[in-house]
Amino acid sequence: MAEHQAVPMRHTVTLQIPCPDEAAATTIQQVLWVDRELRPQDVVKTAQVHKAQTGCVLEVHVRATTLRHLRLSLNAFLEDTALIVRTMDAFQAAREGAAGVADADGPLEQGSVGRAG
Repeated sequence: MAEHQAVPMRHTVTLQIPCPDEAAATTIQQVLWVDRELRPQDVVKTAQVHKAQTGCVLEVHVRATTLRHLRLSLNAFLEDTALIVRTMDAFQAAREGAAGVADADGPLEQGSVGRAG
């Protein structure tokens, strides 16, 4: 039986996601890492929380065997991150007595995912 050769992870991206504090960065990291990677042989993600001058930074490293796997993994990661941040913002606004997230130009930058409702 031929020995299986591992394909090298040639393609990499490092993302630095600014967060207001360590609790927010850690929450985002914990929510994103609940599920296993769908193709662990093709994509590897790691994350660390670092203190920054203003708040914290969630630094995410993504390595993949192909550009396609890297792109698909990054798209899913960014969509999930946007959803988590919007949810955290909505809960924060509700906690502060606001009626919800009504202002589209608020603290969140809107991307391709958009707002529901």
